[in-house]
Amino acid sequence: MTLTGQFEVPSTSETGTDFTNTQSTEVVYTFSASGTWTPDVNNPSLQQCGTEGLASLDPAVQAALTQGWPDLPKYMKYPNNTPFALVAENLKTGATTTVGKKATIVLKPGETLRFVLNDVSWGYPDNKGSVKVSWSGVSLVSKVMVCDGDGDYVQVPYSAQLNPSQFTVACWAKVTGGQGKFRSPVTSRDGKNGLKGYKLYAGDNNKWQTWVGNGSGWQAVTGPDVVLNTWTHVAATYDGAALKLYINGNLVGTLATAYVPNTVFPLRIGGGASEQTPPWYYFFGSLAEVSLWNVARTAEQIKADMSKRLTGKEANLVACWPLNETRAEGSALKVADLTGNFSGTFTGAVIAEDSALPVR
Repeated sequence: MTLTGQFEVPSTSETGTDFTNTQSTEVVYTFSASGTWTPDVNNPSLQQCGTEGLASLDPAVQAALTQGWPDLPKYMKYPNNTPFALVAENLKTGATTTVGKKATIVLKPGETLRFVLNDVSWGYPDNKGSVKVSWSGVSLVSKVMVCDGDGDYVQVPYSAQLNPSQFTVACWAKVTGGQGKFRSPVTSRDGKNGLKGYKLYAGDNNKWQTWVGNGSGWQAVTGPDVVLNTWTHVAATYDGAALKLYINGNLVGTLATAYVPNTVFPLRIGGGASEQTPPWYYFFGSLAEVSLWNVARTAEQIKADMSKRLTGKEANLVACWPLNETRAEGSALKVADLTGNFSGTFTGAVIAEDSALPVR
């Protein structure tokens, strides 16, 4: 959800203008300021001051102020911020930000910023004019893919790039039902031509698992119990010799095994058994931030990236599906891959807000 608006900050007011985040969630706001004001109507040198403050004045005036009044900042309302610049003070935390022409600030629900032009404490009655502030805000509430365990999944057409010889496959998953059944967050497998491919599972033993096919059978690493209604980061890696499972960035199991990539069937998110149409092993819960890499990432790399949004330009990233929106293409709904290469077809599931997803 994008929010927009504008307000003015009078130069004659030491308390300026207050701006409050009235949303029920954290919002990232961008404030863009424009206009000029007069810090002292009796001083011809200070008639055209911009929102950047001291830096906006004529260089000769800047030099005269900094050389003739070297301790000027300590007399300002906000001594740690740029003299004469537009400043935003968080009334809850006390933090101050020099806005200048533009600044981005994250506000929690109910937090208020006080916008003030940073003048000497006794100088406000001698000021003149005001500046305008335009703002836009984007809610930080995450949107995720919600599956009911019955026919909800995303299908991505087969590509050899989606089946590298070494890989990391990762996602955020929240299981809400289907106990005692296989529930598959991500699968790219061939069970018809020699048992090949990789998959993540919330297993029928109610434990997290990753499986690979070695050409003749499935090899599995089993991790800890699935905790219902709790977001969990699940990642599997294969480095050419060993399959590893990571839960919330921590290594929980390793198995030395061979692995043969799937060479025919699509990748599925929220549905297993890639070779079946419709698939089996539907996921029951919510999914977000599915990513595939063509290297076996380290625990440090997995942990460093798991709680931040990827851009699609990271080294060795093959695809990343945030699963936070859909778009219509003819009669089909599509989900985007941040790399721009592997969009998927969306079936059955819904996109919904979930403020508990630990990704920002």
